[in-house]
Formats: sequence, C-alpha cells, structure tokens
Amino acid sequence: MVNKKLLAAVVIVIIVAAGAVAAWQLLLTEPEPSTEGPTTIKIGLVAPYSIPVGQDMDRAARMAVDEINAAGGVYVSSLDKYLDIELVTGNTEGANPEAAVTEVTRLISQEDVDLLIGGFGSSATLAGQVPAIESRVPYIITGASSHLVTRRGFLPDDNSLKIDDAEGMSYMFHYCTTTYHYSETVAYFFAEAMQPLLETQYDLNRNLRLAVLYRDDAFGQGVWDATKHFIEEDNLPIDIVAEVNYPTTTTTFQAELTTVKAAEPDAVYVVDFTTNTAIIYIQGQNDVGLNSVYIAVECCEEPEFYTALGQWGDYQLLESKFASYAGPPFYLPMMDTYVADYEELYNTIPGMMGADTYDAFYIAKDAIERAGTIDKADVRDAIESCSLDQMLIITESGKIEFSTEEDSYHEIAPFTFVEQLIWDETAGECRPVLIWPETAPIVGQIQQADFVLPETYEPGSP
Repeated sequence: MVNKKLLAAVVIVIIVAAGAVAAWQLLLTEPEPSTEGPTTIKIGLVAPYSIPVGQDMDRAARMAVDEINAAGGVYVSSLDKYLDIELVTGNTEGANPEAAVTEVTRLISQEDVDLLIGGFGSSATLAGQVPAIESRVPYIITGASSHLVTRRGFLPDDNSLKIDDAEGMSYMFHYCTTTYHYSETVAYFFAEAMQPLLETQYDLNRNLRLAVLYRDDAFGQGVWDATKHFIEEDNLPIDIVAEVNYPTTTTTFQAELTTVKAAEPDAVYVVDFTTNTAIIYIQGQNDVGLNSVYIAVECCEEPEFYTALGQWGDYQLLESKFASYAGPPFYLPMMDTYVADYEELYNTIPGMMGADTYDAFYIAKDAIERAGTIDKADVRDAIESCSLDQMLIITESGKIEFSTEEDSYHEIAPFTFVEQLIWDETAGECRPVLIWPETAPIVGQIQQADFVLPETYEPGSP
C-alpha cells in the first residue's frame, strides 16, 4: 500500500514546481500594452466652412493628420505608446462671431478636445477664443490677423476687449501674420519700390498718395491703425488721401470707390476677404474708372481669388507669405512636395490659409511629444518653447518660435512679400510673380521679376 504521507508530499512538490514554472513563464512573457488612458489625441479644427478659405484649411488639416497617423502617430512617453490624431471640426460659417463661440464651446465641452487649431476672421476668433481661454485649452490660431488674439491681457483697463486672465491667455498662440506684419510690408513696398518709380516715370517729386479701403471690423481696423502707425512713426514718403470703411455686409462698392477716386490716389490698399476684394478690384477699374494700383493682403491667396479676378487682376498686387502659384521652383524645399501632394489629393492648388493650418498640426505633434503627455498645461509650455525648423512659412529666424515679449506675445515672426499678378493665357487666369523684396532671411533670392505699373495706370494728383 502506498504511503499516504509520501503521496501527499509528492503532490505538494509537483504543485509548487508547477507554480514556479508558471511564474517564470509569466516573467518571460512581455506584458500586454496598456489599454488605460486616451486612445486618440483629439484636435479641434475651427474653420469657416462656408467660404473657400475654410475648405482649404480643412483639406490641409486632413492631409497633415493622415501623414502623421500613417507615420505611426504621436508618441506620448507618459503612456509609452503612439496615439493617432482624431480630427474634430467646428464650422464658424463665414467667420461669424456667434458661430465661433458656439462651435468652440461645443468642441471643448462636448467633444473634449485636447487642443484647438484654426480660427479665421479677427472678430470671429476674438469671440470664439474666449471659451478656450476660460477652459485652459491650447489654441494655435492660424487665420486671424488681429494681434489682440494673444495680446488682450495688455490692453488698457477701459478697453472692452481686455482679458485680465493672464493664465488663460497663455494658452493662446498666433501662427499667423498680424495686421502689423501686413501693413509694414505694404507701406515699405510703396515707400521703397513704388514711390521712386512714380518719381522716375512721371516726374512726380512728392509723396505717394495712398487710399485705404477696408471692412469695418477688427481685421480692417487693425490694418488701418497699423498703416497709419508705420507711415507716421517711420516718416515714410506716403500721404493717406482717403480712408474709407464699409459694413461687413457690403457686397457692391461703387459708392466707396467713387469717394476714393475723388481723392486722386496713386495706389489703393484693399482690406477684405477673397470675394469682396475681387469685386473691388473689378468694380474699381471697370465701373468707376479708377485705373490705379490695387494691393490686398494674404488671406486672398486662394485659387478662388484668381478665378474671380479674371483679367482684371493683370498687373495688380497681393501681399503674401505663401505663393503656391509662383513655382516651381519654390522658395522652401518642402513646398514642392506639399503643393504636388495637395493638388493630387484635391485637384486644386493649396491656398495660404491651409499652409498655416498644415504647419500647426506638426507644431502640435512636436509639442505633445516633447511634453510627453496630453496634459493641457504641459502642452502649452511645450508650444511656448517650440523651435522647429520653418516648414511652409518663411520666418525671420528660420525657426518656428513664439515670442513671449509683451509687444509680440506668443506670435511668430513671419517673412512677407509682395506679388504682382500677371495674366496667363494658357491658364486663363492671372499668376503671381514675386517682385519685392529681393531676398528672404535664410532662404536667399526670392524675387522673380521687377515691379511694373499696369498699362492703364493713371497716377493721382500732381
């Protein structure tokens, strides 16, 4: 008969041995990836989908997100895993302030986004950024030119736009040209390129006569204020002979242009979005007979602007910082790939607003990876310390950097230039050439042609 005590001892030894082997195998087996925590990084795109610039922003955003996700996503070290970006959209209609507040609030409270990108139209963005400020959500603003979107905390106490919440304002970042950047470029172009040409070609020994025609909102008012500032502070050889604004609902401009014509300007600075700017260029020449030089700002750097202008854009001007029609060769290496890929995907040429937006998604990726987390305060700190190489937008330093100085708080330092639009019979539209200045920082030579006056040009009063 088997000894029961011996049998029990053998069983115990077997059980202990089996347990040891199982434990050893468990140690050798790699742990399963953690399923805890977020599964995606949610980024809200705030854009005016009812107008062309919003659609350009959306296309560029999807292109950036697809590229980032296809390359593995965004590595978040605190989670020890890669996360895909999930794009969530907010439609601000035609840059409507009320819609901007509603959509940003929804993206934050219902969609629980980790970060915001976009915004278009200064009035809409100034309104829509308030929920983001209050909720401490990082916001990379790519389409509002009023410098107040990051400087509201520095306004006088009696200004209705002032926001005392310094911490909340620290979550705002401006990856966009401001009204001061626009107007400095435009004013200096007129002072250094056009005024000497008028003196030589027409023997006009006087200051250039400038008219400013602008929409009556934060965007237009910002450009008007900045234009006066540079002319007066830098003692430029320019006299402002007409200052005409109009409600944002205006769709025909004969009355305003007639007033401008009566002032006999040498040039007209037009401050509006794509559709209205094209109408002003056409009505000014065709309906009013104001055969002048017209210049607009970079928010019009969209394919729709060239289509709408037709031949009325021939030899007219546009300030910009991104000129997809002006190459190849392009002035930044990655533009070749970006423009070609965009055109293949969407069967159209990209605009300037999309370029800002595309870059912003890579800024967000870089910040999250350096922060090692999607904690909003840590991501804010990482955006503030961004030092990426310039991508689609030329900067003064060659780097994407956000200033922390009071007079340029959380702004980049973009480089801007002037294009002249030339009729292209093959394309059936105008195409731009870069005419001023000759070179850009880091990049070098960018000028493609000399500035010439339109054949129909008539200077202002002697």
